[in-house]
Amino acid sequence: MMGWMPSPMDQSDSETTKLSAEATECGRIELVCGCMFSGKSLQLMDRVRQARQAGLKVAAFKHASDDRYGQTHIVTHNGQRMEATPVASADRIASLAGDANVIAIDEGQFFDSSLVDACQRMARAGRVVIVAGLDRDSWGLPFGPIPALAEIADQVTRTTAVCARCGQPAEYTQRLVPVADRTMIGGRESYEPRCSRCFQPPPADLRR
Repeated sequence: MMGWMPSPMDQSDSETTKLSAEATECGRIELVCGCMFSGKSLQLMDRVRQARQAGLKVAAFKHASDDRYGQTHIVTHNGQRMEATPVASADRIASLAGDANVIAIDEGQFFDSSLVDACQRMARAGRVVIVAGLDRDSWGLPFGPIPALAEIADQVTRTTAVCARCGQPAEYTQRLVPVADRTMIGGRESYEPRCSRCFQPPPADLRR
């Protein structure tokens, strides 16, 4: 039986210099979160590019389960790409990053709660950690470690999309296909952004 059917501006030269100083003097955690199609990965890429322009070493990672557009790249929904190392456990990121000053992590919602501790350890070691991820799942409820990470992050950027139904700002991700599991990977064929008025979560008993 079928289941239920339902960009940021560049930094100035002075800001780039500030980023370089911060990365060499003290660590920090930056979080970019929001619904799907709200530009989270694009913001992550922009911050990586700015860090590299400042002469910093950057290591980029993505959760290994996200292979929609390729296993070894972070890819935005409009096709921009950046090389990244796939990893299933947040505990491995610090060692794989080597001597990188800046560590970028995409699809943070798919990691378990150890992502929060891993980010804190890397920040205490003087690294800038930038995480992008969904803060709500298809039921509109907290997704993975992202809400907990938001509580301890030094900077939180919340992104919005455009509601596919009414054009208002969207903060929710609407699932369009039958529910298979809570973390089903998909793109525009499976999800669309919705505002709170147009959002229709699946039945609560299907959340697993």
